[in-house]
Amino acid sequence: MERGDILLQGEELGRRDGPVARLRGLDLELRAGEVTALLGVNGAGKSTALALLSGALRPTRGRVRVLGLDLHRQPRQARRHLGLLPERPPLYPELTVDENLDFAARLRGLDRRQARQARRRVKRQLDLTAFGRRLAGRLSRGMAQRVGIAQALVHEPEVVILDEPTAGLDPAQARELRQLIAGLGDGRAVLMATHLLQDVEQLCQQVIILREGRPVTRERLGEGKGARIHLQRPPAPGELQKLPGITRVTEQHDGWFELTLEAPPETVARELALRDWGLTDFIQHRHDTERLVNLMVEA
Repeated sequence: MERGDILLQGEELGRRDGPVARLRGLDLELRAGEVTALLGVNGAGKSTALALLSGALRPTRGRVRVLGLDLHRQPRQARRHLGLLPERPPLYPELTVDENLDFAARLRGLDRRQARQARRRVKRQLDLTAFGRRLAGRLSRGMAQRVGIAQALVHEPEVVILDEPTAGLDPAQARELRQLIAGLGDGRAVLMATHLLQDVEQLCQQVIILREGRPVTRERLGEGKGARIHLQRPPAPGELQKLPGITRVTEQHDGWFELTLEAPPETVARELALRDWGLTDFIQHRHDTERLVNLMVEA
């Protein structure tokens, strides 16, 4: 697939359960090489939207196309191009990692030889080679999420759908998983439901905000003029502000600072790396975070 190709389209999607409208009027396009976020507080309709887009639920209105195939009229053909990580990874705790991956591959129609090859491939891709004989029930939450993503990728889908992939992880596990997800967007379209702005800031090219089952905004994320950094050996804020390209510094806690920039972020990051301050994180702000929060929660 070429970067920018439309791989999945949802048109006027809606779902009602009796008198209750779970989702209303969702339109979206997922493009190759991009990560798109469905952002919203708990109960906003994100999981319902993912269920409709993955084929787990049938919409009461609208339709979904995957590589031009109607997901609900041609489900078998369309689902071959989809990989899904639910909110809880679908692992059998009494089976090993290898057995769980083999089972997922066979469910996707791979024969035994193809399943073995696919298992080896996704284990290398997700750094799971050393865990093949580990029982799934003995995995940490972060490692279980990795295995869940491996299950979603075992049949090499063009579209990957992730439901709250970093929820409940500690900061180190969440950072590792975000790095992994960022790599998935290479040639694929990735859709991620989240309520965490940090996921959006670090991963996404497009965001759709849901509130009470309705999309309230859809935007492309451009490059902004701010960054959040972490320094292991921070100087005084005044020293930071002397660096070229930084116009304002706000000290937070435990070595974290918010910066306002007038130079390209990569230029400032290089300047910081040259100092003996132990730069560990440089998170570029690509939109008005406060505005997105307001859109999520406004009545």
